[in-house]
Amino acid sequence: MMAIFATVEIEDSFKNRGRICKMVEEAVWELGISDKLEKVAIKPPPSGSSTDMNYLDPKTKSLELEIVDSLENLEGRVLHELMHVVDQLNKKFKYQKSREPSVGTAELRRYKYFWNIYIDSRLLKGGRPAYESCEAREKEMEECYPELSAGLRKKIFDYLWGREPFDQRLLAKMGHDLFSASKDLEALSNSHGETLQKFKSLEDLQNYGK
Repeated sequence: MMAIFATVEIEDSFKNRGRICKMVEEAVWELGISDKLEKVAIKPPPSGSSTDMNYLDPKTKSLELEIVDSLENLEGRVLHELMHVVDQLNKKFKYQKSREPSVGTAELRRYKYFWNIYIDSRLLKGGRPAYESCEAREKEMEECYPELSAGLRKKIFDYLWGREPFDQRLLAKMGHDLFSASKDLEALSNSHGETLQKFKSLEDLQNYGK
C-alpha cells in the first residue's frame, strides 16, 4: 500500500507565507511525521495572541498550526510546536487528551511548563534551535513555583533539564504534585524544608506573594 504524505497548506494572509510554509514542510519531513499526517493547515493565531499553538486531530490525521507571522526564531518555534505533535503520535508517550489538567488552573500551567522544557532540552541537545534557551526556561520556573526558594528551584531545574524519557502520565503527575513524582525531588524538598502550594487557579499562582 502506497504511503500517504501530509499536504501543507497556509492561508494567503501571511506576509511571510513562503518562508513559513517551507519551514513547516521541511520540519514535518525531518521529524518523521509526514507519513502519519494527511493535512497540515497553517493559520495565524487569533487576534491579539502572540503565541504559536498546535491542534492535532488523530482521527482525521489533520493538524492545525497557529504560527505567528514573524521570521524571528521561526525554525525554533516551528520545531517546538511540531515536537508536541511528535510526542502525541508516539505510542510510548501515551498521550490522552483527557489526562490534561483543566483549563485555567495552575496545574495546567505547570504541566505545560514541564512538557515545554522536555521538548526544548531535546532540541538543543540535538543541536537544533528551540523555542526558548535553557536559561530562559530556568528563569520561567519562578513563574510556576514562586513559593519555592531560588536555590531549590535551580536544583529542581538542573535535575529535570535534559532528563528523558518522560511520558504524558508523568508530566501530568508532576504538574499536580512535583515532589510526589520523584523520590529524588522529594528528597531535595525535604533537605530544604520546603513544600509546594496547591494553587487552584492560574490567577492564584500569578498573584502569589503580591
